[in-house]
Amino acid sequence: MPIYEYQCLECNTVFDFVVLKASEKFTPTCSECGSTKVKKLVSKVRYMAGPKEDGLASNAEKRLLGSLGGKVSDQTRQEVKELSKKAAKRGKKRFESMMDTGKSENIEY
Repeated sequence: MPIYEYQCLECNTVFDFVVLKASEKFTPTCSECGSTKVKKLVSKVRYMAGPKEDGLASNAEKRLLGSLGGKVSDQTRQEVKELSKKAAKRGKKRFESMMDTGKSENIEY
């Protein structure tokens, strides 16, 4: 989905306009004063950062342990840690695939 950047010719505010479909008809309107007298700017390229695998694993581990009530054996805690790492790796691969293809599909791991 393209993000266009404009500058209002009335109040000089710079604002972004997100277009959900390339075929979508739109009129950029200043977010500050509501004017449609704008000029399109040449924007810097922006990249969306994907999820960090270790952060996903840590979050999944905390949630799993929390759902178990927090009182688990060391062996169960280690199994949850390993399961969380696998889930994070799959989540990151799925995110990257979705960003490359625009589709959220099951992929082989």
